[in-house]
Amino acid sequence: MAINIAEQTVVDSYKLVFTATSTSSAPTAFPFGVTSGDIDLLLPQWGGKGTETKAYRLGMLFTGDAAGSATVIITGACEGGPEEQIASINITMNAVVETGAWRIIDTMSLNGIAPIHLGACSLLIADSGNSRVAKLGFDALGYRYIRFYPTVLTGITNLRIYARHL
Repeated sequence: MAINIAEQTVVDSYKLVFTATSTSSAPTAFPFGVTSGDIDLLLPQWGGKGTETKAYRLGMLFTGDAAGSATVIITGACEGGPEEQIASINITMNAVVETGAWRIIDTMSLNGIAPIHLGACSLLIADSGNSRVAKLGFDALGYRYIRFYPTVLTGITNLRIYARHL
């Protein structure tokens, strides 16, 4: 029997999804009815078609305009649901250059040890602390909206978050 269709994968490019020049507070109330986010996974650029998306797993990179550190809380929500915390991460930029004065996050760690994401085993930080590009990946199944809250910026005055679906 001949197989005419091979399994397929999608190679997506990184998209700038969030820019911060100041801190913001993470949610302290969780009402139902969320209708927006910094990323809407049902949009065509995320492979959205109807109520389906190819962005069931997201990969993220962080850059900033100076060496420093930050804490970023990431939340997700299904349409009409409450925001749910996915992760709180601590990031550090050292000497790894993106372009010009911009630096790329080379050290990243999860803030706290208790699982806060249902896909906790699918929350991964890779290549942290090696003077290379540190990456965050997590399972976005069931979420439509992803939102970012930079709660601490130390030495960084402009933080950029890039994402792609994996």
